[in-house]
Amino acid sequence: MSNLLREVTGRFDRTLKSMIYAAAAGAAAVASLFFFTLAAFLLLQVQYGTMYAALIMGAAYAVLAFAAFVVVLILGRKKPPPAAAPKTPAWWQDPIVITSALQVARSLGPRTIITLAAVGALAAGFLLTSSKPANDKPPDKD
Repeated sequence: MSNLLREVTGRFDRTLKSMIYAAAAGAAAVASLFFFTLAAFLLLQVQYGTMYAALIMGAAYAVLAFAAFVVVLILGRKKPPPAAAPKTPAWWQDPIVITSALQVARSLGPRTIITLAAVGALAAGFLLTSSKPANDKPPDKD
């Protein structure tokens, strides 16, 4: 048991550290993109002027956004793989459960089973009819 707990905590620790490093890498990538964009803008501003530099940078980012949009559309068109059948059947489909239920029913006999079903139905009826909310008041007659 302690070996399993140690393995689970080890996996959780590795996952948490991976997430922290991924967040740090993402923040560094955003900062890097900002500074490269600023450097490209300043270089274009020196050569072509402020207006053309802004237009060129805007067009570059528009092309990147369009490419990302196309990728999203392509990935959205792919059909997901069919769901695999469950590896284990539901408990009521298990032959052992069905066989055990039949043996119990055979050993109890039909009279006992009918009596148990009637008592269960009676108990369910009492529970369903007696459980009314406390704040349910009859409407006032005006």
